[in-house]
Amino acid sequence: MIKFLNIVLLVLLSIFAHAQADQQSISLGNKLYKQQQFEQAAAEYQKATTANNKNVQAQYNMGNAFYRSKKLEEAEKAFNAAAENAKEDSLRSHSYYNKGVSLSQQKKLEESIDAYKQTLRISPDDTDARENLQKALNELKKQQQKQNPQNNDKKEDKDNKQQSKSKLNEKQAEQMLNALRQEEKAIQKDLQKNKNKNANTPEKDW
Repeated sequence: MIKFLNIVLLVLLSIFAHAQADQQSISLGNKLYKQQQFEQAAAEYQKATTANNKNVQAQYNMGNAFYRSKKLEEAEKAFNAAAENAKEDSLRSHSYYNKGVSLSQQKKLEESIDAYKQTLRISPDDTDARENLQKALNELKKQQQKQNPQNNDKKEDKDNKQQSKSKLNEKQAEQMLNALRQEEKAIQKDLQKNKNKNANTPEKDW
C-alpha cells in the first residue's frame, strides 16, 4: 500500500498584528481538521484561498483536508497549487509528494511518477518518495504488459520458431554427418579392394 506522508498542518504566524480574512479561515480550518471534520475544514481553507490565491498554507492544508475526505482530484489540484507557489524547498517537496500520492490513488501513474521525481529533485534523500516512485513504475509496467499481450505472444512465437529452427538444423547436421560416414565407408571399401587387386598384379617392366 502506498504510504502517505504524516499530515502536519502548517501553522504560520501572520506578519500582521491583526488577523486577516484568510488567516481567520485557516485558523478555523485547522480546528475543524483536528476534530476530523475534513469537509468543513476544506471549505474554510477554500475561503482562505479565495481571499488570497497565493496563500500556500491554505492550499497545502486544503489538499490534506480533501485527501482525508477522499476527494482525490481536488487534493491533487490543491497540492499542485501549493507546490507552484511555495518558496521553501521543504514545503514544495511535501506538496509534490502528496500530489504524487493523490495521483497514485487515482491510478494516474505516469503523472504520479512525475510528481515523485519532482520531489526527489528537491529532496534527493526522501526515501518515501523513492519507494513510491519504484512502486508506481512497477505498477505502470504491469499495466502496459496487460494492455499489450500480443507483444508477449509474439515474443513467445519467436522463441518457439527459434527453438524449432535450432532443432531442424541439428537434425539436418546429423543427417549430413551420417551421409558422410556412409560415403567414407564406401571409399575405404573401394581402396581395400584396389589394394588387394594390385597385390596380385606384377609391376610393369619399363
